[in-house]
Amino acid sequence: MKAGLKITSDISRVLPSKAFVEGATISLDVPRDSVFKHILLTMKGSVVTTFASGTPVAKDVSTLGALVNSIDIVENGSFTIKSVTPWFLHQQQLIATNDFGVRRSSAGASASDYPTVDAKFTFGSTTNITSVRETVLISFENVLAGKGRMDTLWDTRGLSSAELRINCNTFSNILGFGNTAPVVYSSNLLSFQFETIETQGVPTNVYFAAYKQTVKSVDFSAQTTDFLVDVNRGNYLQGLMFQANDGASGTTTTATGKVLSNELVTDLKLIINGVQHIQSTTFQGLQDKNRSRYGLNAPYVSNKSLYDGIAYMDLLTPAQGEKLGALNTAQNVQAPLVDQVQLAVSTSASATYTSTASLKIMTNEIVKRQSQS
Repeated sequence: MKAGLKITSDISRVLPSKAFVEGATISLDVPRDSVFKHILLTMKGSVVTTFASGTPVAKDVSTLGALVNSIDIVENGSFTIKSVTPWFLHQQQLIATNDFGVRRSSAGASASDYPTVDAKFTFGSTTNITSVRETVLISFENVLAGKGRMDTLWDTRGLSSAELRINCNTFSNILGFGNTAPVVYSSNLLSFQFETIETQGVPTNVYFAAYKQTVKSVDFSAQTTDFLVDVNRGNYLQGLMFQANDGASGTTTTATGKVLSNELVTDLKLIINGVQHIQSTTFQGLQDKNRSRYGLNAPYVSNKSLYDGIAYMDLLTPAQGEKLGALNTAQNVQAPLVDQVQLAVSTSASATYTSTASLKIMTNEIVKRQSQS
């Protein structure tokens, strides 16, 4: 390449890989010299599973969802742009691109660098090697918006620190709730790989809003009507994504405890200042609208779908003929106009609450700023 050639295309870099360590927080310093659209995170490698008895069955949220509690993006040591779960990232990609992303696993006598089966964590016979390759996209480009989606890129130039943190669970979290197969995990060769997608030629005096995403969980031990959950205020609210899990206890040989549920939550109402109902819908109605609007390719196979237990409440208004909404239509929930944002959740009387049902809520906010935080 000739010296002085101006790079106008997106670029990518492979960042240092990190070994998966049970129960640890893995930290990666993100380069502070660029403007990031996405970071592609891949878990790959293998582990040996040994069990003298029982029938181990893994959770439906796949290997990353089981082994990673949260993925955080933190700038300047204190401003958390993202604190999200891998399963929500999979669902976000499904809505935005109609593709779930790579989720592969297989078990056998030897390890495989690229398992060919689309599957959650796979148990073979005792002492078999389970191989895994699973990828999620951490997006700063606002993939759930149409017009304005590039207004939220992550500019790390001038930051004192830019960090990606992965909060790891133990291997025991792979098993479905209630499954007690005495599995021993050994010869752990799982690791995290990172690749960036970055844009070029952005002047230093251009400031981007933050595409902030955080997750909270609400538990239910019995049926409830209009249970109020506080929603973040102070910025611009783009939307809420939900993951519902029932409260079934499961059994020692299955993964039927606390499974993803389309029937736990009935009604959802988003209320501002206690009186303005800006969204009033049902969980299944949201799912149907999501499938229709986004054309989701999440078919039912053996009565299960990758979109089970998930629904997205979008607050953006799309232009005529557009699928995704304009970012500048995100709901302003800043003071002094707004002093309270709440979600009223109703759950079904016929749902299972034996081991406590739960609803995870990912809040998507736009944080406008005129300088680096």
